[in-house]
Amino acid sequence: MTKYLPDTNIFIRTATGDESESHFLRTAIEKKQLVISVIVAGEFLAKAAPDEGQQFNKLLAQFKTLDIDIEVARQASLYRKESLKSTRVAIMDCFLAAQAKLNHLTLVTNNRADFPMKDIKVISP
Repeated sequence: MTKYLPDTNIFIRTATGDESESHFLRTAIEKKQLVISVIVAGEFLAKAAPDEGQQFNKLLAQFKTLDIDIEVARQASLYRKESLKSTRVAIMDCFLAAQAKLNHLTLVTNNRADFPMKDIKVISP
């Protein structure tokens, strides 16, 4: 079964009522295919209204949350070094990509340009 690691923008756009992201998340939640990064949790909660934060915390309690460990840090550093040769990729996006790679997850984002890595699967809803 495919498991999905959504980028922060998926949760933000769902909170603002975007139907394609909402549909994607509802389906992934129903099928228990969602994995959430601590990076995304921090980014989303920092900008969330109180009611959005409450809903997101309920979601965090239901699904696996990925931490950052040394293997993720090492892979993220490789992605960052590679990106410096062409288009600079933000370090947080490198960490998210590393989590997707090391956990065999499909990364879901609306900013595909932020994830030029060739060894991970990236989709948009």
